[in-house]
Amino acid sequence: MARRRVSFTLAAVIVFFIILLSLVSIRLTGIGNNFPNPVGSFIRQALAPLQSGVTSVTTGIRDRVVSIWNLNQLAAENQTLVTKVDELTKENNQLKQKVLAGMRYEAMANKFTAPDVWTKATLGASVIDRNPSNWYHTLVINRGSQAGVKVNDAIITSLGLVGKVISVTNNTAEVILILDTEGQVSGLVRQSDGSAVFGIVAGSYQQGSEGMQSDLTMSVPKDDKVNQGDLVLTSGLGGVYPKNIPIGTISDVRLETGGLLKKATIIPMVQFDRLEEVFVVLNGGK
Repeated sequence: MARRRVSFTLAAVIVFFIILLSLVSIRLTGIGNNFPNPVGSFIRQALAPLQSGVTSVTTGIRDRVVSIWNLNQLAAENQTLVTKVDELTKENNQLKQKVLAGMRYEAMANKFTAPDVWTKATLGASVIDRNPSNWYHTLVINRGSQAGVKVNDAIITSLGLVGKVISVTNNTAEVILILDTEGQVSGLVRQSDGSAVFGIVAGSYQQGSEGMQSDLTMSVPKDDKVNQGDLVLTSGLGGVYPKNIPIGTISDVRLETGGLLKKATIIPMVQFDRLEEVFVVLNGGK
């Protein structure tokens, strides 16, 4: 038992001195390159592979942690940029809508000259629905009886005639266009001497290359002098439409079958497929 105790003590003393010697050697190794320290050099060389492995592992862990951090940071920055782009896109679209609306309202402010129209009360309205079919060509506006709109009120733009109101609810009104076969208008054309040529302007559906198409025509006596480029206006007859609202310009004149009448084809002043805002002439032509 005493021998084992002595051996354990001796071993402990030896280990202590080895550790002490190692520490001193390592310390002395760092003093300078010219200081001879073979023990320290040996220990440093012996530990070099282990130190290299530890360094490689710790470097890899550090790089992995840094990469994960950078990816998370980039993802957060990317999401912030996506949100910002969405906000800017929304603001840009809103600005475009305001600019386009401003351009439309500016165009509507440049009204045709017709005292019989603009001396009457007019009401602005927006188109909210359309019904272009093989039977009827109508649209719906967002003004109704609560705003004073009534059946037979004329619907116009700053360029010319659109149609008339055919039915009304509290907040909407249905409008039949002059393109429709039921939307006939009494029109007039001024001859070179200033005299008026009267006729009925009517829409007619025809099968075209792009489906059902509507033409505006006006029939007049064959001896009346109407020509290509002449302006067609409302005549004021019939008590619905005020006088001198532009309808369109004549693009072609041809003799009808039988030779008693001439039919003039009219290009409307209004682009019906692009209508967004209109005016209601309250009380129509009354």
